[in-house]
Amino acid sequence: MYVLGLSQVHDAAAALVKDDEIVAFIDEERLTRVKHDGSFPARAAQACLEIGGITLGDVDHVAYYWQGRREVRHALTHFVRYLPATLSVFQNTGGIFAGKASSLVSTVRQQGVQQHPDDYHVGGALLLHLKRSFTLPSILKNALGYTGPTKFKTHLIDHHLAHAASAHYLSPFERSAIITWDGIGSDGTSTYLAVGEGDTIRDLRRVKFPHSLGAHYACVTGYLGFNPTRDEGKVMGLAAYGKPTYLDQLRKLVRLLPDGNYELDLSYFRHHATGKHVVSPKFIDTFGPARERSKGPVEQKYADIAYGLQVVLEETGLHVARWIQQETGATALSTAGGVALNSVMNGRLLLETPFEDFYAQPAAADDGAALGAALAVSVKAGLGRPRGEQVFLGPGFSENELEKALIESGLSYQRAERITDTTAAALAEGKIVGWFQGRMECGPRALGNRSILADPRGKDTKDRLNEKIKHREPFRPFAPSCLADRSGEYFASDYPSPVMLLVFDVLEHQRDQVPAITHEDGTARVQTVSAADNPAYYELISAFAKLTGVPMVVNTSFNDNEEPIVNSPGDAIRCFLKTDLDALALGPFWVEK
Repeated sequence: MYVLGLSQVHDAAAALVKDDEIVAFIDEERLTRVKHDGSFPARAAQACLEIGGITLGDVDHVAYYWQGRREVRHALTHFVRYLPATLSVFQNTGGIFAGKASSLVSTVRQQGVQQHPDDYHVGGALLLHLKRSFTLPSILKNALGYTGPTKFKTHLIDHHLAHAASAHYLSPFERSAIITWDGIGSDGTSTYLAVGEGDTIRDLRRVKFPHSLGAHYACVTGYLGFNPTRDEGKVMGLAAYGKPTYLDQLRKLVRLLPDGNYELDLSYFRHHATGKHVVSPKFIDTFGPARERSKGPVEQKYADIAYGLQVVLEETGLHVARWIQQETGATALSTAGGVALNSVMNGRLLLETPFEDFYAQPAAADDGAALGAALAVSVKAGLGRPRGEQVFLGPGFSENELEKALIESGLSYQRAERITDTTAAALAEGKIVGWFQGRMECGPRALGNRSILADPRGKDTKDRLNEKIKHREPFRPFAPSCLADRSGEYFASDYPSPVMLLVFDVLEHQRDQVPAITHEDGTARVQTVSAADNPAYYELISAFAKLTGVPMVVNTSFNDNEEPIVNSPGDAIRCFLKTDLDALALGPFWVEK
């Protein structure tokens, strides 16, 4: 049985599941080269079908991650409940972005494609989602240009159930507490608490919008001069440079209630009134003018606000997690949703709650809901939880295709006897290498197949990467990929972290040895690598360890700033040529500037 999963709005994606095997899972952005592409995932869906060797006519079920009819019911209830404030939606502002947002008609006609995160008409978005609920089969067939007969049945999946399925069903746990948290789901849910037991997921509680940790973080992200729903990771990195100057004031924005509940003080926000990611005049009066949207230096004041925002999120997350652990007695936690990408919070959830085990879905945001929607259908059909590969699910390329791309580029190259040894030697010499191997990984983190690698011992490595290659803000950190069996030598926890969604302290006596991966606050977002996870990557890091004694490399995503992670060999070569990368390991082929 084939199930095709789809998600849209932002970070559109498609996934294909055959019985209990994940065949493919791809973000639309990797193929269109438009970062955070929210258009209908036509290319991703077609690529998934091609990887599976089938056509749309072979698909038995199509699962979509959203229920438009339930969204409309929630929206109408919300509009009435918060009158007259909700009359602001008719102003159709662009949020923190100047001018008006797209009109109702434009939002529907453009299929939700946005120029910026708040470029939509609230009513138009509702109509668009409702339209998709009724016309998804024709939308899919037209997008793929498929004219043959089809047999698939369409399933509209509750958004947070899709997130929960992507977390629990992919986890190694027979039983786990489940927390999914993001901005808002199709029925207004912002935080979903459940228990996963084998092939079933049982609801415990839902916290509804506007009391949303995702919206809370996004609104302040916009205030800090970054893009809401896109740049929250930047704010998490900036927080390490802050001080608790505003912490007590920021704690007033989120009230911790009995039994693991929480609510926002809505007087500081306008997201519930406007449908956009904006703070209120009271917030401005309390914390001062918003930072201008700029890639320039960040004043200490705004770093201090980022610090307070991050701490409040962590404290709220701990409050929720401790309650669900006590309520369920579960020893394992599975989590997904955009907030689950906050790896600093995740590290504390593992180390500061009674949970003994932790799993976060690598594509925790809405892209992963495409896979979760497919799994919600396949597992319910009695086909079992997925087995086999769960990370490296994108396109792969043959040696002939890799070599053809190099020939067409005109680059001089050679075939390395052992590409892992060649790359390790170059890294040990201080070179920065683009590493392109196997099938592309899923999710926003490069996990060893589409990575830029460097020596963690270099004191100037972080600045070189940020300034000359990634072209991004100087405060942003870089992560280590460390041999799993040696991570305890460098980090405060040796708990497995194969998808880079846990932050641990770097042991104090090791920080000077690996300055490139040690953040301002002495932490690192760790990826542990085993031979079972990724044999070639493990071999590379092992070779580097033999040369240097250090069992890790710096790992960042293979892309320039504001572009998606590279997918094809052509993407990799273009990125290599336009940045200051020293070398490129394209499969077995070695290129050096």
